[in-house]
Amino acid sequence: MRAEAETGKIVSIAPSINGDATTADHMLDPELLRRNLVVGFESTDSEDVHPFSVLRSQLLKHVRATGSRVFAIMSVQPGNGKTHVAVNLAAALSRIHPTVLVELDLRRPSLGQALGLSPIRPGIDDTLAETATLQEFGMRIDGTKLTVHRVRTSKANPEALLSSDKLTELTNAIRNSDDQPICIIDTPPAVIHDDIMLIAPAVDGIIMVVQEARTSKRALVNTIKSLSPTPVIGTVLNRSISSPLQTAEYEYYYNTMSEPGSS
Repeated sequence: MRAEAETGKIVSIAPSINGDATTADHMLDPELLRRNLVVGFESTDSEDVHPFSVLRSQLLKHVRATGSRVFAIMSVQPGNGKTHVAVNLAAALSRIHPTVLVELDLRRPSLGQALGLSPIRPGIDDTLAETATLQEFGMRIDGTKLTVHRVRTSKANPEALLSSDKLTELTNAIRNSDDQPICIIDTPPAVIHDDIMLIAPAVDGIIMVVQEARTSKRALVNTIKSLSPTPVIGTVLNRSISSPLQTAEYEYYYNTMSEPGSS
């Protein structure tokens, strides 16, 4: 079943990334997408979609200037909206460019729930544990250019998986894909153990999500320093400090993505 690039239409799982047929055993529920504020698939230039279209344009400009294609979306602490930004940015990108959305928050995964993906299929956690291949767990969203790799089951101690060579192999496989996708990675918050430090060397750049009146300057500066030499190429300021239940309460402002040689 084909998915038009707007919520209100059916979205289904398409053939796997290697071209083999995959049973269309799951469909994304448009109503679930609305409840979870997943608006990036919409084609209309609405107030909800516009911020992610702006961020998409800035990221594409950075990709063309640098050749970088693997980016982590992260925050200093939980609850700053990093997963919301990652999902909607990937959805917006996938409407015009091949995109891979990868979940690496192994301790508290949420992509599967946000998109209503099947909990049965292998996940990226299975690939990092070398019990499944990259092709086996990718879920391609029909009608878009998006492939989603979510975590199947949470892991209490994911350090061994995140520090293995398998993570670098995975990101390199995405970089070497014939269709040259842009990869968006949803990561754990920086304050949760050292998971992001293990992920950072495998990515080309980081987009930092911060929340007004919640993320301290000192914590942000210390986090950016700890991620070096992986560059923070841009920031997203989430200005909502009230309940996130209403779509209109999500407001984002972006800085310009870093160009080669810029600070």
